Formats: sequence, structure tokens, C-alpha cells
Amino acid sequence: MKKIYLLTALAFASLGVSAQKQKLAAKEMNVEVIQQPSVKPTAQQKVTIWSNDFSTASQWAFSNATNDNQDWVISTSTSTTLGYSTGAWVDPNNTVTNENGYALFDSDLVGTSTGTQDAFMTFTGSINCSSYPNVVLEFNQRVRMWQTTETIFEVSNDNGATWIQFPVNLDKATSTLYQEVGQVNITSAAGGQANVKLRLRYIGAWDYAWLVDDLKIVEQPAYDLRSLTPFVAGTNNIGIEYGKTPVAHLDASYDIGGNAFNFGAATNTNTVANVNFGAGLSYNYSVGTILSGDTIPYGATETPSLPVGMYNGVYTISSTEEVAGSPLFTNNVGNRNFEVTNGVYALDGIGVNPASLQVTTTLGSNSFNTPTGTIFANMYHLRGGNTNNVVVSLEIGISSATTAGTSIQVSMIDTTTFFADGFQSLTDVNGNVAESDYYTVTAADVAAGKITVFFPQPIVLNDDAYYASVLTEVDASNTNIIRILNDETVLQPSYASMIHLIGDATYSNGNAFAIRMNMGVLGLDESANANLSVYPNPSSDVVTIESNMTEGSIQIIDLAGKVVANQTVNGVATAFNTAALTNGMYTVILTNGSTVETRKFIVQH
Repeated sequence: MKKIYLLTALAFASLGVSAQKQKLAAKEMNVEVIQQPSVKPTAQQKVTIWSNDFSTASQWAFSNATNDNQDWVISTSTSTTLGYSTGAWVDPNNTVTNENGYALFDSDLVGTSTGTQDAFMTFTGSINCSSYPNVVLEFNQRVRMWQTTETIFEVSNDNGATWIQFPVNLDKATSTLYQEVGQVNITSAAGGQANVKLRLRYIGAWDYAWLVDDLKIVEQPAYDLRSLTPFVAGTNNIGIEYGKTPVAHLDASYDIGGNAFNFGAATNTNTVANVNFGAGLSYNYSVGTILSGDTIPYGATETPSLPVGMYNGVYTISSTEEVAGSPLFTNNVGNRNFEVTNGVYALDGIGVNPASLQVTTTLGSNSFNTPTGTIFANMYHLRGGNTNNVVVSLEIGISSATTAGTSIQVSMIDTTTFFADGFQSLTDVNGNVAESDYYTVTAADVAAGKITVFFPQPIVLNDDAYYASVLTEVDASNTNIIRILNDETVLQPSYASMIHLIGDATYSNGNAFAIRMNMGVLGLDESANANLSVYPNPSSDVVTIESNMTEGSIQIIDLAGKVVANQTVNGVATAFNTAALTNGMYTVILTNGSTVETRKFIVQH
């Protein structure tokens, strides 16, 4: 089944990123879903006006506008292969009544390579909402969207003569699996109406699938504010939200804000937004009056002091009518987390995002039919000066689907070069090529869920934006596979994370690959560095490495970037036998996940 992955229009000129070309192509894309949180319905006091669990098939009529039998069905299937591996419900808590039937449009199963889909599933009865001027449709769904997919509820109040559309899933990322409870306000069509009809509509072209169950029409609550799309992004990071930022590369100011949405039937007054990151970082923004159905943005540019540490942002919307303790206050609160580190730079927020919100998929060497290889890349902004702009290694988060024996290569690429389709690695300020040797993935890497690939020597860069890149091995048999974790929790700008099919095209990922930079510092006086001491230097037979870190690892790499020694940090002096090492320069790297220290020493027999 073909999946067309389109690079969205990139406004690079206004973003300070050098010029580029857009390409469109059809590629086979295989997305592995690691986890997707199940969204629970918000507890509320409400009246259920009508419900249907699809247990009685005769209550539904099926039709399509394409005359090719691409229809909805009522299914009880538990297959994991429905809808191009969208799969049936995973429901350990039995919150969905899928066992007695659910509505299914399996676009992949009934579709054809040149066909289109426009199918309807209509409730044959009528629904009386005459006593309820404000009503909401609730539903359980499991869905994967593609670029041609439209998922719509349609409502009629004139016995089907006309239908009013209520599209859903417009905010969903393509190829991502969602299993959740959804709500849509249908007051404009059904509120106060005595003869309401309802139908489900799927428009597509050989896509994935939409599964729907447990439909309800409920009374819309008077007051239901919601906190939407919280963000915190460096003002000069062109909209990119980094999960981890080294303290030396923090922006001078940050854009902080979000959106306040009134899903209730009544107006909210004196609405305010509070953003609290702890550690004395709290901001209040006036939102004012919000009418029913309105969404109002809030926020400002702030200059927070951000020492090293974790920042758990809580974005809370309240008003005169809806305060903490109100029945629906749970969804008044949003979250956005980030971490300030000493040396780890990560676009993704895996391990930083709240666990209940974390959405992780993977892409990799077997995602595309590319005979010449694929480059996966994240953009990073360096602003610490040459002393701090030192890239020691790249860490790649991987899934267990990765196979030992696969080869990869990492590099740093200038953004101008990247978008001009010249994908050669750059040369740093010292004339070193910012490229590793090929690295063979080990079983230990797969077990650890990450690969660390060192550059032959620390790469020193000027202040600018760069792509940290991973070249995956070409393997037509798909026996050597690397699957890179892809954080879909925070929607990123199209240029933040990129995919380049060598000799073919460049695509936007729109999310955040787990391709992280481990950064060191040049010019530290060893006597002033409490974390790392290396002696004697030069060394003939034994070198002693001393650290006061309580956890982490010490690695020694040669000039080719090969790890020649590896030791767990134990907080005391560790002796390494260098008798078997050839004469030359070596680099000691100390890391604990947030701090990276480097020190060079010479072996001289």
C-alpha cells in the first residue's frame, strides 16, 4: 500500500534558515508505534440524551458515494492487522464495548491504488434533543490518519434533507495511532431539535482505518474551559521546542503561552492563565471574556533565569465561573516540560515529557524503499561560542526492533548545505570533518535502547544552526534494521526534524527524532575541574581517571572515534591499563546523562 509523505511548505526565508527546495514523492513508509496513551473521559455531571453501542446492526444503514462497495461495517474483530496495522482496540480496562460490535471503516482493506472513498453509516432512528439547547456528541475511537483522510460526523434536523458536517481529528498527526475518547459540540445542528439524525462519514483514498464505538449525545455543560497547546520555545529557536538544552545554549528569552478554549455553553468572565514551572518561575496572563466555542491565545516573551534542572510546566486556565475544584476542572490544566542540562542537547522530550502524555513511534532503515540509504536529522541551535560548541558524540534512541550488526554513521551538517541537497558533513573550526566512522550496532546497544557514536575528535562549531544526522545502512533484505525513536508528544515545526532519502527527496518529519548531542567544553583548567582528572599525562602503562560523579560512565576513544575502554563511574580513581594502546592522542569522556566532560591525554610508550 502506497503512502505519500509530503514535505510541507517551508517559510525558511522568514525563519533565518537558508534556502531550500521542496520535493514531493510517493514512498512506502512503515511506522512502528511504541506507545500511545489512552485518553480517559473527563468526569463530569451530565445528562445522557441518547447512546448507541453498535450491538444492534439493524439500527444502521450503509451507503457510499463511489459505487464500488467501499462501505462501513459493524465488526467484532480483534485483529492487529486492521487498517494497515491500525489494529482493533487494546482495552485492558474494558472502557469500550467493542466486544459486542463497533463501527469500522477499514480504508486499507477495501481501498484500491487508484480509487477514492466516500462512505456513510447512518442511524436509522431519530433522536429527540428538544429539551436540551446545548448538546455534545461523545465517542470512543481508534484511528490513524493519512493526508487524504477525512473523518466526519454529520447531523440532520430536517429528516435527512440536509446534513451539517462536524469534522473530527483535524489536529491528528499522520500515520500516528490514536485511541481516545472524543467530543464534538453539535449544538448548532441538534440543540433543541426534536428529530435529529446522525451519520458517520469517511472520505479517503486507500488510507488506514477509523474505528468508532459507544456513541452518546449528552447535555453540554455550562462551564468547561480547557487548556490547549501549551508551549515554551526560545525566541530565536524559530519555534522549535527542545526537550533538553545545555545551559550554555539557552536562548536569551522564551516565548511562553498557549490557548484557552471554552467548550461550555456559557460565557466565562475574568479568565486568566497561570503558567508555573516551579523554582519561582510563575507567570499570569489575562485572557478576559471567552464566549462559548471561542479559543483565545495567551502568553508573552519572558526572560527566565534557568539554572540546570528539570522544569515541569503547569498551564492552568480559570475564570470567575470555573475555579479549582469545579466538576470539569481537570482539563483546565495542561503541561509542558523541559530540562536544562550541562551537556546533553535533545530535540525530543522522551523521559522529560509527562508520562501520561508521551507519544512515541519509530522510523528507520526499513521505513522507505530507498536503495541508496536514508538520513534522519534534527536541527540544533548553538550559541555558546567555540568553548561550549563542542560536540563529542551523538546518542540515538532506538526500539527493540533494531537488529545488532546494523551499520550507521553520524555527522553534523550545515543547514544551508542540508537544504541544498548537499549532504556532506561540515568541517569544524579546527579543520576536522564532523563525521564518524561507520559504527556497528551491538546487542548491548539494542538492550540499552540507545546507541552512542563518538566523533574521532570533539567537533568545535561556530554559533549557528546545524543538523545532527544519522545515516542508516542500505539493506534490501531488511535483515539489518535500525528503528529510531520518534517523539510525537509535541508538534514541532516542519524543519525541526527531517528525513532525506539519498538521491531522491527531502521530507519533513514534523516531530522529534531521538537524535541527541552530547556536548563537552574546551579550555577547562584540569585543576579547577572537580568532576574529572586524568593523570599522568602522557601515560606509558597506566592512566588514572578520577571523578566525583556518583553515577554515569567513563569512556576512552581513539582518534578514529572507537571506544577502547569503558568503565562505570564509581566516584573514586579508576586505573586503565594503556600498555596495549598504540602511541597517540586519546579522549576521555565522562557523562551521566545531563553532564558531559572531556579530557585529552597522550599514550607514549
